[in-house]
Amino acid sequence: MDLLELARAELLRSNADRKHPFRLMYISTFGEYPEVRTVVKRRISPDLKLTFFTDSRSPKVAQIRNNPKVAALFYHPKKKLQIRLYGHAQLIDEGHGDFNRYLQSVKESSALKDYTTLQAPGLPLSAGTEANALFGDEVHFIAIEIDPEKLDILQLGRESHNRSLYQQIAGEWQEQPLVP
Repeated sequence: MDLLELARAELLRSNADRKHPFRLMYISTFGEYPEVRTVVKRRISPDLKLTFFTDSRSPKVAQIRNNPKVAALFYHPKKKLQIRLYGHAQLIDEGHGDFNRYLQSVKESSALKDYTTLQAPGLPLSAGTEANALFGDEVHFIAIEIDPEKLDILQLGRESHNRSLYQQIAGEWQEQPLVP
């Protein structure tokens, strides 16, 4: 199996397996400095478009509005497989056709409270604020989809390592083997 098919198989497996290491990913955006954070991957499609959710007031949303180029990193420790995905992020807010479907999936889960804090993520907590006083009724939810343009896939091995760069050209993934 080539690296692209191995990576695709593991990414798609992570849609159904809540314990799969690709369920969590690292996403990088551009702010004052490059910023990296861990997010929960909600879905990846067979064409490798990936979706995650966040608070609409989080810094990453403003950063993506300013520069939609992002990078995502996945690592599978048992398979020693690393995937770096580069692409353009699209904000899926109330004006988008998929927004209500994504919001409904959050409303049907215990995750809804993650999007109801009174203050935006990353702001300093006021002294003496009680944990239960952090939440309100307004939902600050947005979905983010990343359309992949490049994949840098590395598989470490005892005997040798294998690495390739895949780029989307005219809708097809083109492979360029790389020095590991």
